[in-house]
Amino acid sequence: MNATAETLAAIYRVAKHLIFADDTPKDEEIQPLYDFFQTFPAVDQELLNKIMATGEEMDDTRALILIKGLDDDGKQQISTLFAKIICADNELTDKEKELFFKVKDLCELPDPVDENSEEEPEAEEPAEEPAEEEEEIIPAFMVANFYGIVSIHQSDHEDWNTLGGELASWIGCDRVEVVRFTPALNALTEKLRLNERHLVFMVARNGYGDKTVGDNMTATLLYGGGYPIYGNIVFALETDSGYEIEGFRTKSLLNEMFEAVNEAVGGLLRTE
Repeated sequence: MNATAETLAAIYRVAKHLIFADDTPKDEEIQPLYDFFQTFPAVDQELLNKIMATGEEMDDTRALILIKGLDDDGKQQISTLFAKIICADNELTDKEKELFFKVKDLCELPDPVDENSEEEPEAEEPAEEPAEEEEEIIPAFMVANFYGIVSIHQSDHEDWNTLGGELASWIGCDRVEVVRFTPALNALTEKLRLNERHLVFMVARNGYGDKTVGDNMTATLLYGGGYPIYGNIVFALETDSGYEIEGFRTKSLLNEMFEAVNEAVGGLLRTE
């Protein structure tokens, strides 16, 4: 990542907001930021002090603009850094989540990556505990159009560059945006007893252009706040660590999710 001292100051400023998001900054939350600055050989203590002083005086809007202007590699590093900060104390609060995703969206950062995944590979755990006699299926996703009609789509792709395009095509748009951690979705995640994952749904990121779409009452109710959501949506799972989108790996969990969502929205959904 090629970053100027001013850009490093912007990163410091936003990182400090994340560190103080839960009002109880801890040493383990500060350490990832310190380690990040150590990756720049030219940043000695004197320069670091100047960077921090500049960051303290910098306007938040200016800081976000500078981070948004980073190259793709730089944005990936910063997304992962910010995720490390809020997860460092193993106490991820709602305030930290909300601020992280707000910064992520404003700066157009990619999802963070787990840097230890290659060094310490672990077998992926399914989102559910399947019965011994139940075989896993090709990961399945539930699409609910704005008429309330549900259809199931499957994909074994894991790379977001491919999977994201598939999800978008299923709901008739160019690019999707993830809706997560609303009160209704959090309640469903708890009810489904998901294993290190949470329930999300995706909507069109930039709308549907000239296409005619209606109010999707299922999405509107699950989003909450009285804000209408238009067009089709697709339900999926997202990992708590790394925020990777996954499908449902067993029919039982897929069916359980459909029943729970349909109950939460008052029976608005129906299958084809």
